[in-house]
Amino acid sequence: MRKIVQYETKWSLLYQMEKEALLNTLKDFSVDIEHIGSTSVPGLAGSPIVDILIGVKREEDINEVRAILKNKSHVYVVEKEMFVLLKEGVPAAHYPPIMTAKNARKLIPHDARRSHVYVTVSESPYWNERINFREQLRSSERARKKYEGMKYELSKRLWNDISTYEYKKEEFIQRSL
Repeated sequence: MRKIVQYETKWSLLYQMEKEALLNTLKDFSVDIEHIGSTSVPGLAGSPIVDILIGVKREEDINEVRAILKNKSHVYVVEKEMFVLLKEGVPAAHYPPIMTAKNARKLIPHDARRSHVYVTVSESPYWNERINFREQLRSSERARKKYEGMKYELSKRLWNDISTYEYKKEEFIQRSL
């Protein structure tokens, strides 16, 4: 079962550790790395998985960056173009390196996940939406409380259908921008 927890200051430290590891892994590329999602907003309750956005400077580098991450024991979720980084002690060998979203939801327990990593082009519409929404939540207590309330409400009703939960969250983000 997934859970939403009160903000934890360790999330920013976990992000910094992940960022350093990713910068080292991708040292041959020009990338921006940002902390996004609920764990990036002080005071906002969220799912205890750190969301990270990697922005490549050149669109032609996306596939190569993804290939490098696939070879680093990260589980790639095809439809979401997202990597799942597992917590220490969770053997990556127990999971296929590439999964569908449906299989990932079933096979990788929420509490085994450390981070979700997304790769896009810096300054692309997706990049800008994620950064702008994060900044809106950081700067507005009202927006933060509204988003947090929506997440708590959805989590009570829709955890059995995570795709509906994700759709409703995305709908909220789009309306907020």
